[in-house]
Amino acid sequence: MREGGTMKKVIKKLTVFGLCAVLATNMNAVAYADILDDIIDNTEINDTENVDNTENNGTENIDNAEDADPVDVEDTEDTATENVDTPSDANEVKTTAVFSDIEGHWAKEWIKNAVNLGFVSGYEDGTFRPDRTITRAEFSKLLNNAMQIEITKKLNFSDVNENEWFYKEIQKSVAAGFFSGYENNTFRPNNPIKREEVAKVVAGAITTGNIDGEGATLLTDYNSIQEWAKVSVNTVYNKGYILGYPDKTYMPSKALTRAEAVKIIFEIIDNENIEYGFNITNYNESYSSAVVVGNLNILDSVGNGNIYIKNVVVLGDIVVSAKNVKSVELTDVKARNIIVESENNPVRIVQNDNVVIANTQLPPIVTVQKLGQNINI
Repeated sequence: MREGGTMKKVIKKLTVFGLCAVLATNMNAVAYADILDDIIDNTEINDTENVDNTENNGTENIDNAEDADPVDVEDTEDTATENVDTPSDANEVKTTAVFSDIEGHWAKEWIKNAVNLGFVSGYEDGTFRPDRTITRAEFSKLLNNAMQIEITKKLNFSDVNENEWFYKEIQKSVAAGFFSGYENNTFRPNNPIKREEVAKVVAGAITTGNIDGEGATLLTDYNSIQEWAKVSVNTVYNKGYILGYPDKTYMPSKALTRAEAVKIIFEIIDNENIEYGFNITNYNESYSSAVVVGNLNILDSVGNGNIYIKNVVVLGDIVVSAKNVKSVELTDVKARNIIVESENNPVRIVQNDNVVIANTQLPPIVTVQKLGQNINI
């Protein structure tokens, strides 16, 4: 910021001395010195940067959102930082974010890169507050922003009102399958989100691939992880998205911090093959290892061949528009819905291992075969 002011001084002084050099050729030394002093004394040098004044009211920059009152949670020690590696491409991202409270923080590079990618921002007082806990609603917004989720779903939660800033964000995150709410029909938007809850959410947004291994089971507090979260915790651990702490603990009930949230989400968008909508158009095509934001469409150009989809997460619907396709084989696939548009196509939907489809819209003529394990459709 001061470099601009210094440069102005240098330019003005060079101009002054240049003018004086011309004058010196026709004047004696005394007159020259008098004029030089007069010019310098009457030259205004403005070293103040032009900035817009903002009120530092400490609220986060969230579009159409009022920052929810912080939820009282147990303070966590900053020394319990997660085992993390500095992002490999940290120096490749042009960073412009400068916050007063991230210097020396373990997540500094992730924060700067995430801000430049546009899915998180700081506060108007120039802070980021990396160790502040993050709520379920706030995490929904970050993940929606990063994954560019636009689809929405009607909500019936008793504690999510249309006039709340997070209403549309929760609509998006539920439609994408990140969240489902609690059995008592609540979402608890202002509750701090726990690390085991984050693992469950993240596992629904990433491909699994070949990530078998003991992973999180070696952590000293693995047995304290709730049963519904253990598979997800192990998945995200093996993928490297949510690791343990230096003392070999996972701390599943610990509230996630803003820094941890940024690191996790940055790793997802940096490592997953993310497609924004995708059309399968070729005969006997195999499509694998991708996260599709939007719909995965199987078009009529595939003819009467077979389609193979493996290790794919569809944050939307699998739509079979093809009228003559013989079969669609699914292995390690997650999707919101599978839709067969033609009422007259006796296509076979073959489900191998690890298939999770929330809903189906299939004509009676369609055959569904379940050949593998862990099938939920």
